[in-house]
Amino acid sequence: MLWMVWAFLFKPVIVFSIAYILFRLAGKKAVSQMNNFDLLLTFAIGTIISEPILTSKLPMSIYYAGAFLLLYLLMSKLALSNKWRWLLVVSPTVLIRNGDIDERGLKKERLTVNELLGKLREKGYADPADIDLAIIEETGEVSVIPTEEARAVQVRDLNMEAERNFIPIPLILDGEILDHNLKYLQKNRSWLFEKLEEKGHSPKQLSLVTLGTLNDRGDISLDLNTSNDAHHDPYLYKPGNNN
Repeated sequence: MLWMVWAFLFKPVIVFSIAYILFRLAGKKAVSQMNNFDLLLTFAIGTIISEPILTSKLPMSIYYAGAFLLLYLLMSKLALSNKWRWLLVVSPTVLIRNGDIDERGLKKERLTVNELLGKLREKGYADPADIDLAIIEETGEVSVIPTEEARAVQVRDLNMEAERNFIPIPLILDGEILDHNLKYLQKNRSWLFEKLEEKGHSPKQLSLVTLGTLNDRGDISLDLNTSNDAHHDPYLYKPGNNN
C-alpha cells in the first residue's frame, strides 16, 4: 500500500519538482532562442528525469541530471570566453550580402532559396535586393538589415523630435489589485477605488475587471470580463459579421 502511494502520488511530484528546479538553475530562454547546448540539456534532463516514473532508479537519475546540468553550466561559462567560444558555439552565417544571396551560406546551413525567401517575408521583405545583410544567428533566427532605401521611415528622417513612449502600468489583473505597482506609483487602494467609481464601477465589482491599467493621461483604462454575455460567445463568431 505504501509503495503504491509512493509510486503514484509522491514520486511524480518529486520528479516534477526536481526537473523544475534543474531548469530554473539552468536559466531562462525561449525555445526559439536555444542553441545546441540548450536543446541538448533540455532533451537530456527530460529523458533522464522521466525514467524514475517507470523504474525505481530515482537517486541515480537525480545524479545524472545534476551532472548534465553542471556540465552545461561549465560549457556555458566557457562559451563566454573568446578563447573557447569558436569551439563551443556555432558562428552566425551570412545569407545575403549587399542584396546578393550567398549560396555558400545557404549550403552551409542547408537552407533552400524558398526557405530564405520565406524568412524574409516573415520580416516584411519580399526582394533580396532590399537586404543589405541577412544573417542566420546561432539560435536559428534570421536577422535582417535592410538597405537605406528599403528600411521604414523613422522619426529622425523627418527631423522631428520623438516623444518617449509611455508603458501602461497594470493595477488590476484578473480581479486582483497589484499593490506593488500602487506602491511604485506612490498611490494606495483608496485612490484606485476613487478612480474605479469615476468609471462607474464599485470596488465590489473588481472580479469583473480583467485588466486595469494607468495610462499616460493619469487615468484608469479598464478591460471588463464579458464572458457571461451571450453576445460575446467566441463560438458564435462568423467572419464578416459585426461581433
